[in-house]
Amino acid sequence: MIHFPPLRTRRLTVQLRELSIGESIAIAGMPAHLEEASCTAFLRRAVETAKGVDDPAQWTVQERMLGICHYLASTSDEGPDFSVGDGRYSSYLDGASDIRASDSLVEIGAVGGDSWHIRHLTGAMAESIERLTGEVEGIAGRLHWLLGGMACQLVRAGESVPDALDGEGAFDEFIVDRMRIMAGFPESDFAALITQYLAGRDKLHHLFRIEFSQDGIVAMPKGGAASDLPPARFPAHTCLTRMARDLVGKPGESGL
Repeated sequence: MIHFPPLRTRRLTVQLRELSIGESIAIAGMPAHLEEASCTAFLRRAVETAKGVDDPAQWTVQERMLGICHYLASTSDEGPDFSVGDGRYSSYLDGASDIRASDSLVEIGAVGGDSWHIRHLTGAMAESIERLTGEVEGIAGRLHWLLGGMACQLVRAGESVPDALDGEGAFDEFIVDRMRIMAGFPESDFAALITQYLAGRDKLHHLFRIEFSQDGIVAMPKGGAASDLPPARFPAHTCLTRMARDLVGKPGESGL
């Protein structure tokens, strides 16, 4: 049995536990391209207790990265500061910058006659963006994730928007419609909005500096000596043993 020290942030106090082989196989069997869905499924199984915010789908994407990395730090043969490519876990974690409760909705300015605010990107929102891949004609790769992030996080003053946990269908419909609307903005308005969005995202920074890649969410190096390192990913399957991954491999590919 592996020992996991409690994980504490301003918003969360989490006790993780080791997955059973059956749970690991269930995660390993999920489609590889559904990283956010796999992350939610993994954390829901690995979290034994959570105070503050119970459901990992409601955690911010940075808090979810922290949960994955805390599991890796406790199970890695290298110890807590495990290798991440040519860097280390500490090259990406900005532990001194925790979430602020006052930052649930931050004003970022006026664009196109509307006053805009930004909110944190949660796991449920990221899963929606993931599910909607290919739904907006002409939008793919990094642009899909960037436009999806804007659609999920940006809220106009006085606007009522659905919650990502109220129902996947309703939220997905709202987000894909908003993505299409934003893609139809005049270029000058869109340029102003994306500038405000990126500045607002910096105001919400905590734990990891996130960015969007062709395939989803990545963590950028935190700077200093780590500045030259590439973006890093922390997918749930990296927490699984080789045995669990081999057990769900295609016929003839098992290493057992």
